[in-house]
Amino acid sequence: MCVLLLDNAPAHPPGLEDDLLDEFKFIKIAYLPPNTTSTLQPMDQQVISNFKKLFTKHLFKRCFEVTENTNLTLREFWKNHYNIVISLKLIDIA
Repeated sequence: MCVLLLDNAPAHPPGLEDDLLDEFKFIKIAYLPPNTTSTLQPMDQQVISNFKKLFTKHLFKRCFEVTENTNLTLREFWKNHYNIVISLKLIDIA
């Protein structure tokens, strides 16, 4: 027997065992309880924590770069100088 342990992500729909071909019936699929992945996998927890810190750092750096020598308010920065493309670039940097 082989156990495939999956987290509760939407990409892992329930009932996967029913869809296995007969030659793979030796595989047992088990799901982690909801919202426990980061607790049960400390590596995950540290990676997520580090990503959040780096993203926030680069986000504020970007904010300061844009508003430093201007009269822009923080509200104007969020409205006119921050969008999904910039967010994706910050994610890439982080």
